[in-house]
Amino acid sequence: MIRAIRYAASILFAVLLMAGTVGNPARVQAHIGTIGYSEIRAADHTLSYTLHLEAREVEQWVTIRSRKTVVIDPDSTAKPDGPSWTDSDLLRMIGETLEVTADGQKGRVDLKASSVDKKNGIDMLTLQLEYPFPKPVGEYKVNYHFFYDLDDPQHQNFVTLWENGKQVQRVFNKDLREIKLTPSGAEQTTAAASKPEKELSSHAKAGGSWTITFRDFFVTGVRHIWTGYDHLLFLLGLLILKQSTKAYIRIVSAFTVGHSVTLALAALDIVRAPLSVIEPLIALSIVFIAVENLWFKRHGHRWLIALGFGFIHGFGFADILHGALGEHYLSALLSFNLGVEAGQLVVLGALLPLLLYLRRVTWYPRVLYAASGLIALMGTYWFIGRIAI
Repeated sequence: MIRAIRYAASILFAVLLMAGTVGNPARVQAHIGTIGYSEIRAADHTLSYTLHLEAREVEQWVTIRSRKTVVIDPDSTAKPDGPSWTDSDLLRMIGETLEVTADGQKGRVDLKASSVDKKNGIDMLTLQLEYPFPKPVGEYKVNYHFFYDLDDPQHQNFVTLWENGKQVQRVFNKDLREIKLTPSGAEQTTAAASKPEKELSSHAKAGGSWTITFRDFFVTGVRHIWTGYDHLLFLLGLLILKQSTKAYIRIVSAFTVGHSVTLALAALDIVRAPLSVIEPLIALSIVFIAVENLWFKRHGHRWLIALGFGFIHGFGFADILHGALGEHYLSALLSFNLGVEAGQLVVLGALLPLLLYLRRVTWYPRVLYAASGLIALMGTYWFIGRIAI
C-alpha cells in the first residue's frame, strides 16, 4: 500500500511540476475566470458606459484577434506608461464583444477615454464609452460577450445600473449576457437566447429589480463555490475522515459560520486582509487538514479547526465582491452568500452519502491515507505558487 501511495504521489507531483513549468507559479489560482465591472447610466438620448476589464485579458484578446499570434507569458499585461494596444484595437474589441441597441437600432460607440489603473491589486483597463442616439429612447438593450468564446468562459462582470437616480446591481456571465433598461427606470433581463421575449418581459415586470439582483448574485455565489477548487478540496479534507453524522453536521456548520462572518465583513470593507496573505493561508489550511488526517488520532476538535479556517476562507470568498456592491449591498451580499451555501450543500449532498458508505468498508483507511496524501500535495503546490511572487 505504501508503494501505491508513493506511486500516485509521484504521478501527481510530475503533473504539477509540468504545470508549473509551462505556466508561472505566481499565477497559480484555484478559481478560474477573470472579473470585470460596469457602470451604466441611461439617459433619453445617450447611454454612458464605464467598463473595467483585466488588462492582461484585454492584451491577450488584442494579441490573438488583431495580430494572430499566441500569448506565451500569461502574466503579459499592459502597463499604465505604455499600453501595447491602440484605440483602433480597443474599438475593434468593443465592436465585436459589446453591443448597445436603442429601440432595436444599433448604437455607434464613442471611446471617450482609456486608462490602466490598479483595482483590488489588479491592473484594470478602464474604458469611458458613450452611445449617442438621435432621438429619445424608450428601451436600451446591452449585449455583453467579452472573453466567453475566446479563453475564459468563467468571466464575470459586475454591473451597476443607474436609471433616473435608481441603482440596480446585476452580473454578466456566460449564461446571462443581456440586460434591458429604460430611461424611465424599469429594467429586465434575459438569459442569452433562452426564453421568448414576451415571457421574459412579464417575468421581469413581476419580479422587479430586487428579485433580479437576488437571482444574479445567488447564481454568482453558486458558480463561485463550484469553481473554488481550493475551498472544495478543504471541505473534502475535513469530511473524508471517518466521523459520526453529528460530527459532520458540526464541522459543516462551523465552516459555514466562519466564512459567512468574514465574507460579510470583508465585502463591506469593515475588515480587509490582503489576498497575498489570504491565498497562501487557504492553501496551508488544505495541507494542515490533510496532515491531520494522516498523523493525529483525536479529532473531536475538528469543528473548531473548521471554524478557524472558515474565517480565512471567507476573505477568499469576499474578494470577488470588492467593487461590486452598490446601494443595495445587503440584498446582493445575502444572495451571494446563500448561493455559496446552496452550491456547498449540493456538493455535500453528493459527497456525504458516499463517505458514509465507504467508512463501513474494511479498506477505507487506505483510501483515507492515499486521498489525504494527494490533498496535501495539491495544497502544497498551491501554497508554493501563491508565495512565488
